[in-house]
Amino acid sequence: MSEAPRPAATVVLIRDREIGIEVLMALRTHRARFMASAWVFPGGAVDAQDARAPIEGGLAGDALAWAAAALREAAEELGIWVTTSGIFSGPPVTDVYSIAADREWVLDIGSLVWFANWVTPLPSPRRFDTRFFAVAADAEPHVDGDELVEAEWITPSEALRRAVQGSWLVAFPTMRTLELIASFATTSEVMEELRSLGDVPRIQPRLVVDGGAVKVLLPGEDGFDAAAEGEKDPGLLDRIGEVAAAGGDVPAEMRPPARRGRQ
Repeated sequence: MSEAPRPAATVVLIRDREIGIEVLMALRTHRARFMASAWVFPGGAVDAQDARAPIEGGLAGDALAWAAAALREAAEELGIWVTTSGIFSGPPVTDVYSIAADREWVLDIGSLVWFANWVTPLPSPRRFDTRFFAVAADAEPHVDGDELVEAEWITPSEALRRAVQGSWLVAFPTMRTLELIASFATTSEVMEELRSLGDVPRIQPRLVVDGGAVKVLLPGEDGFDAAAEGEKDPGLLDRIGEVAAAGGDVPAEMRPPARRGRQ
């Protein structure tokens, strides 16, 4: 049975290079319970501590917690700090807010642009209500080798190429994000465009099993309304698992985790 979606945040770090803009992406371990072996932007669930974060940017309440979580995860997962004192890089940490207080750093959520809100489809046993943020930040990433095992600055077009060719596993919302920003030449152009988008809709795709593939449908697309009935089918998740086991096309967020051997 699917759980209620848990609030989460992810952040797209963008930098300028002669070849164009690059985004920072990281590879999740194959042992992860969710999105195993997928290339992702840094992010994770919103914690209670995020609402009390040392931040600056004029937000409050839930909006503050989501934005703070995005920057906390960047420091926890990749050791990249976006603060009002500057952008810093170092080893990943687990006590971001304590370290920030000791160093008198304030997380700069005012530099973030919230541009998307994706909700994991209903059949998934692990669901997240994820806000996507973007920030201009150029720093060297550091992975801990546990949750994330690789990190790479890459152009959006190259990341899309790898995903389409199958060498990278990339989730549907991540693909849409890469497509959104791939045509821009500079970070300032991207940030200006994202700021101009206006209200951010909450998008929850629906899934249908079609032969040897699982299709992702968005509101307004053919079959989206009809797929609402399919979501009620208790056997839908099993059929998605069968497609995955047969090597079919299944969204990264719906792939089952790798089986763990006895410890």
